[in-house]
Amino acid sequence: MKQIFFAVSFIAALAVITQTACYYDNEVEQYGITPCDTVAQTYNGHIQTIIQANCVSCHGPGGEQEQVPFDTYGSLQPFAASLVDRIHGNNGLGIMPPPSSGTLSDCNKQKIEAWVKAGVPEN
Repeated sequence: MKQIFFAVSFIAALAVITQTACYYDNEVEQYGITPCDTVAQTYNGHIQTIIQANCVSCHGPGGEQEQVPFDTYGSLQPFAASLVDRIHGNNGLGIMPPPSSGTLSDCNKQKIEAWVKAGVPEN
Protein backbone atom coordinates (compact mmCIF):
# COMPACT_ATOMS: atom_id res chain seq x y z
CA MET A 1 0.00 0.00 0.00
CA LYS A 2 2.88 2.34 0.86
CA GLN A 3 4.50 1.59 -2.51
CA ILE A 4 1.33 2.56 -4.41
CA PHE A 5 0.96 5.75 -2.37
CA PHE A 6 4.63 6.59 -3.01
CA ALA A 7 4.31 5.88 -6.74
CA VAL A 8 1.14 8.00 -7.09
CA SER A 9 2.72 10.83 -5.06
CA PHE A 10 5.88 10.68 -7.16
CA ILE A 11 3.95 10.78 -10.45
CA ALA A 12 1.78 13.66 -9.22
CA ALA A 13 4.83 15.65 -8.09
CA LEU A 14 6.59 14.94 -11.39
CA ALA A 15 3.53 16.11 -13.32
CA VAL A 16 3.38 19.37 -11.36
CA ILE A 17 7.10 20.04 -11.79
CA THR A 18 7.14 19.36 -15.53
CA GLN A 19 4.09 21.52 -16.13
CA THR A 20 5.51 24.54 -14.29
CA ALA A 21 9.26 24.17 -14.79
CA CYS A 22 9.47 25.43 -18.36
CA TYR A 23 8.08 28.80 -19.22
CA TYR A 24 8.32 29.82 -22.84
CA ASP A 25 7.74 33.45 -23.65
CA ASN A 26 9.34 36.06 -25.80
CA GLU A 27 11.78 38.65 -24.43
CA VAL A 28 9.54 41.60 -25.14
CA GLU A 29 6.66 40.27 -23.07
CA GLN A 30 8.84 38.83 -20.35
CA TYR A 31 11.37 41.64 -19.83
CA GLY A 32 9.87 44.61 -21.66
CA ILE A 33 12.78 44.71 -24.10
CA THR A 34 11.94 46.22 -27.44
CA PRO A 35 14.01 45.03 -30.36
CA CYS A 36 16.14 47.63 -32.09
CA ASP A 37 14.77 48.46 -35.53
CA THR A 38 17.72 49.06 -37.84
CA VAL A 39 15.86 48.59 -41.11
CA ALA A 40 15.96 51.43 -43.65
CA GLN A 41 17.78 53.99 -41.50
CA THR A 42 18.00 57.43 -43.10
CA TYR A 43 19.53 60.67 -41.91
CA ASN A 44 16.26 62.62 -41.95
CA GLY A 45 14.15 59.77 -40.61
CA HIS A 46 16.32 58.45 -37.78
CA ILE A 47 19.97 59.46 -37.56
CA GLN A 48 19.51 63.23 -37.37
CA THR A 49 17.67 62.89 -34.05
CA ILE A 50 20.49 60.78 -32.57
CA ILE A 51 23.17 63.19 -33.82
CA GLN A 52 21.28 66.28 -32.62
CA ALA A 53 20.80 64.79 -29.16
CA ASN A 54 24.34 63.47 -28.70
CA CYS A 55 26.83 65.23 -30.98
CA VAL A 56 25.83 68.73 -32.07
CA SER A 57 26.50 70.38 -28.72
CA CYS A 58 30.23 69.84 -29.45
CA HIS A 59 30.15 69.30 -33.24
CA GLY A 60 28.02 72.31 -34.05
CA PRO A 61 28.25 76.10 -34.14
CA GLY A 62 30.05 77.33 -31.03
CA GLY A 63 30.96 73.81 -29.87
CA GLU A 64 34.43 72.61 -28.96
CA GLN A 65 34.59 70.55 -32.15
CA GLU A 66 32.80 72.91 -34.53
CA GLN A 67 35.66 72.42 -37.02
CA VAL A 68 34.23 68.90 -37.45
CA PRO A 69 30.57 69.89 -37.82
CA PHE A 70 27.71 67.41 -37.58
CA ASP A 71 24.84 69.88 -37.59
CA THR A 72 23.68 69.10 -41.16
CA TYR A 73 23.62 66.05 -43.39
CA GLY A 74 26.16 67.63 -45.75
CA SER A 75 28.61 68.37 -42.97
CA LEU A 76 28.27 64.92 -41.36
CA GLN A 77 28.43 62.88 -44.56
CA PRO A 78 32.23 63.10 -45.06
CA PHE A 79 32.77 61.79 -41.51
CA ALA A 80 30.11 59.06 -41.59
CA ALA A 81 32.50 56.19 -42.31
CA SER A 82 34.74 57.07 -39.36
CA LEU A 83 31.72 57.68 -37.14
CA VAL A 84 31.21 53.95 -36.55
CA ASP A 85 34.80 53.57 -35.32
CA ARG A 86 34.43 56.61 -33.07
CA ILE A 87 31.21 55.48 -31.40
CA HIS A 88 32.94 52.22 -30.51
CA GLY A 89 36.33 53.77 -29.70
CA ASN A 90 38.02 51.50 -32.26
CA ASN A 91 40.48 53.92 -33.86
CA GLY A 92 42.68 54.93 -30.92
CA LEU A 93 41.20 58.42 -30.74
CA GLY A 94 38.75 57.67 -27.96
CA ILE A 95 35.06 56.94 -27.85
CA MET A 96 32.45 59.44 -28.95
CA PRO A 97 30.56 60.93 -27.39
CA PRO A 98 33.06 61.11 -24.53
CA PRO A 99 31.93 59.25 -21.41
CA SER A 100 31.64 62.53 -19.51
CA SER A 101 28.89 63.56 -21.95
CA GLY A 102 27.00 60.27 -21.74
CA THR A 103 27.07 57.32 -24.07
CA LEU A 104 25.00 56.20 -27.00
CA SER A 105 22.65 53.31 -26.40
CA ASP A 106 23.49 50.04 -28.10
CA CYS A 107 20.40 50.49 -30.25
CA ASN A 108 21.51 53.94 -31.43
CA LYS A 109 24.97 52.54 -32.24
CA GLN A 110 23.32 49.77 -34.27
CA LYS A 111 21.18 52.34 -36.13
CA ILE A 112 24.25 54.41 -37.04
CA GLU A 113 26.09 51.27 -38.19
CA ALA A 114 23.14 50.21 -40.35
CA TRP A 115 22.89 53.72 -41.81
CA VAL A 116 26.60 53.77 -42.74
CA LYS A 117 26.42 50.24 -44.21
CA ALA A 118 23.46 51.35 -46.32
CA GLY A 119 25.53 54.15 -47.82
CA VAL A 120 24.43 57.05 -45.54
CA PRO A 121 21.09 57.75 -47.23
CA GLU A 122 19.64 61.19 -46.55
CA ASN A 123 15.93 60.45 -47.02
